[in-house]
Amino acid sequence: MIRIILLLKLFIVTTLLVVSCEKDKDNSNNNDQSNSNDQSNVAKGTLLFHMHTYIEDTEVDAYNVDMMTYAGRIISLSRAQFYISGIQLVKLDGSTVDLQNNVIKLFESEGLTIGEVPVGNYKSVRFKVGLNATTNALLPSFSSDSIILKMQQMWFGSSAQPDGYVFMNVQGNIDTTNAVTGTPVPFCYKIGTNENYVSVSMPIQNFTVLKDNVNYVHMIVDYSKLFDGIDLTNPSNLNVSSAQDNSSSIATMIKNNIPNLFRYE
Repeated sequence: MIRIILLLKLFIVTTLLVVSCEKDKDNSNNNDQSNSNDQSNVAKGTLLFHMHTYIEDTEVDAYNVDMMTYAGRIISLSRAQFYISGIQLVKLDGSTVDLQNNVIKLFESEGLTIGEVPVGNYKSVRFKVGLNATTNALLPSFSSDSIILKMQQMWFGSSAQPDGYVFMNVQGNIDTTNAVTGTPVPFCYKIGTNENYVSVSMPIQNFTVLKDNVNYVHMIVDYSKLFDGIDLTNPSNLNVSSAQDNSSSIATMIKNNIPNLFRYE
């Protein structure tokens, strides 16, 4: 009898241990399934915008070099830079991958690192030229984008505030005569303020982001398009350099021309 009781107790203990182990195994499997859905584990690759500076169909290799348009107008650049923000990668099904970083495109740097993005097939990109209202109101020392916001060439005055940042700063010389036979004169376009935050939607052109690869979207920035529709014979149309100037009709024309600067290479 005693032996039977001991055997029963041993059977019960063994059964409980087996059940417990099975439950632990089930819980372990559930945890593994949960981790597999964690977006932090999504495969990624590095994306760069490779942007070339052009005047019409000719690449600009250096500042202060005279470039001639098809109409014979001479244009040279002494500064050409702008902020990019609100970047979206458009997937084949129309959904988007939204990126939060802000970057600055300098003339001297064609490669613009956008960041680590999910691998996959995409059909287009969208972005804004400028900074959103929240970032535009920040002092450089209070922002994660402090380095790019400390560039004085992107300020309207001796400080970044209270007028916000210059979104696009393009300067140089241009022939302003109708006969395009004159001596080029200076122009200065500093486009900014929240009202001039510009959206750019690139056409469909498929590209793929591969895991652990550096992937490129190649674009051209044609600064000759800034002058479309502008009466260059009027000297007042050659200068937009303050926040106050950005409320003028000429600033609005330049703003509306900005999306036309961009095309695929």
